Amino acid sequence: MTSPLKFLCLALLSGSAWAQGLVQNMDIFFLFGPARVESQVIGGSGVTVYSSTGYSQSTGYGYQVMRKSAASLWVEFFPITFTNPGKSTASIAGSINYRMNTFAPGVRFMVPVQSRISVYGVLGGGAGFFNYATIAGESSPYVKSNSTTHGVFDFGGGVDVRLARRISLRGEVRDYVTGAGLSGTVGRNHILPLVGVALHF
Repeated sequence: MTSPLKFLCLALLSGSAWAQGLVQNMDIFFLFGPARVESQVIGGSGVTVYSSTGYSQSTGYGYQVMRKSAASLWVEFFPITFTNPGKSTASIAGSINYRMNTFAPGVRFMVPVQSRISVYGVLGGGAGFFNYATIAGESSPYVKSNSTTHGVFDFGGGVDVRLARRISLRGEVRDYVTGAGLSGTVGRNHILPLVGVALHF
């Protein structure tokens, strides 16, 4: 075999080995779940905003940065979580959608419990956009949405079930902690159950 041909074969083999390594080092996840807000009274007004139910979704990119024995540590880049709990009506005119949109990079610690099943914990922090209800109009009061930007951190855990080399089912529960009274939560906790798929590269 001539030298140029040998070089080309070695380059192709090296590239193939590098690609094989990526299979274990990167994933992209697409998760979905319900989003619900409970009825609540707007502070100091006596006006009740009623409950509503919608959906949530979370998408992000993970990269494995460390592996010790079977356990692994991942960094989650660009995780975006969006909730749309639907339109909430009130005891007076108007309505509000308690949408929430967060961007909270973090870390994920994964531990396999079987050859195809891993459990994991997550922790992250960042910022988000949140809606909250206010009352406008002096002569004819009505409810409307205001929005704000606020810091957020999240924590939770889940299960990853590998179906094939490049795809797994993933289910998790995360608690997004913000300022009180944002996006339809009286307190600070926004708990989201999520399920979907992860693609492995």
